[in-house]
Amino acid sequence: MKTYIYPENLRATVKLWCWNVRDFIIICAGIIVSIMIFAKLWTPVPMAMTACYAFLTLRAEDTAILDYMINAVKFFVTSQQLFLWRKN
Repeated sequence: MKTYIYPENLRATVKLWCWNVRDFIIICAGIIVSIMIFAKLWTPVPMAMTACYAFLTLRAEDTAILDYMINAVKFFVTSQQLFLWRKN
């Protein structure tokens, strides 16, 4: 008889270290492209952009800094706020 061990939350996203797998693949591709561009043009800009993306997508307890920033922009900029004032 085989025993299978399942995670507690089956709908959770797959994580690799502190990133989602999708973000980790994007970061790895960015590192490879950044190294190729740096070797050819001697510019560290793509490396800095990759490092910023890696920092923004770093996840702690299923929340990333990028998710927080997107939600803040939605709340303060793109969604309409409705305030109703009543006289007492």
